[in-house]
Amino acid sequence: MLKIIKVIFFSFLFSFHAVLISEEYSTIVQGNDEDVSELLRKALNQSILKVLGSQRDFNLNQKTFKKLNPDNYVKEYKFIKNGNDEALEVMIDLKVLQQKLLKLNLGISFLKNPKVAAWVFCKSDFSSLQAAKSLEQKCKFAKKELNNIANERGITLIYPILDSKDISLFSLENNSEIESLTIFNDRYPSDGWFFCEISSVSEWCFLPKEIDKKLSRLDTETRYKPAVGFNILVDNLYSKQRLKPEYQSNQPYYVEISGLNKFIEHKNLEKKLQDILFISDLSLLSLRNNSATYSFYLLSEEKNLIDYFNEIDKLNYISKEKRKVFLAFGDK
Repeated sequence: MLKIIKVIFFSFLFSFHAVLISEEYSTIVQGNDEDVSELLRKALNQSILKVLGSQRDFNLNQKTFKKLNPDNYVKEYKFIKNGNDEALEVMIDLKVLQQKLLKLNLGISFLKNPKVAAWVFCKSDFSSLQAAKSLEQKCKFAKKELNNIANERGITLIYPILDSKDISLFSLENNSEIESLTIFNDRYPSDGWFFCEISSVSEWCFLPKEIDKKLSRLDTETRYKPAVGFNILVDNLYSKQRLKPEYQSNQPYYVEISGLNKFIEHKNLEKKLQDILFISDLSLLSLRNNSATYSFYLLSEEKNLIDYFNEIDKLNYISKEKRKVFLAFGDK
């Protein structure tokens, strides 16, 4: 059975508004007796989950993803040694994959290398040596499951230790209500957190009521199995920085850029247009009088395009008409 060994995520090039240019990234997979085509398929699925940022969307669109040809998204692959085993390193064309998911009317996330604090409390059971060892194995299995999900989804998982500073008005050994638990997660550098209580008879995890806050009471009305709760939390974190599609490919969009006094200026700006994730079929319509006019299809809302242009040095917004924007290159 295939085992994902690790994922290496190359850095994204983005700012708050223009999280729209990206590089490829590679994933290293290792399996037992799978052929190359199967490994490439699983590497693609791994990549899709990372780009979507949503386990729910990934599960709902399995039939669609099975129709995607890995050859269209794999730039290259090579056999490598991973310890004593042979593995396959697969380089994914991230931009092409992102564009495809947008065309499928699916949102994509740009949250970079999030960190999650997993507060895992293993409730002691000293009724017998066998019970104590059984609980220890149960806790190890739960953490292993969380670690596997973290590796698959590009998450750095932190395991803080519950101590007197992290617990207020809560007696873990006396079956007190979990509603009384206050976790001071602000001491740990993380983007999100959750709490799990594992005992000899159950294993439940709870999410904070306010996921984006470091200090929050737990939502005790809903409890999850560790894998389910962790995936829901990660989906919520990725959704905070998510480009939602607005598919408009049936109508062309235009941009006119004036003030291009040098040919190199035109080529540099053209490269920036080509790197925009949410446009397709870029075409130069005219280049005269120090101005360039392009047409393309816009795969997201117009605001994303305007925000992107505002991030480019020396490119100034002038005005816009219906499905056309006018820009000027140069110092203000």
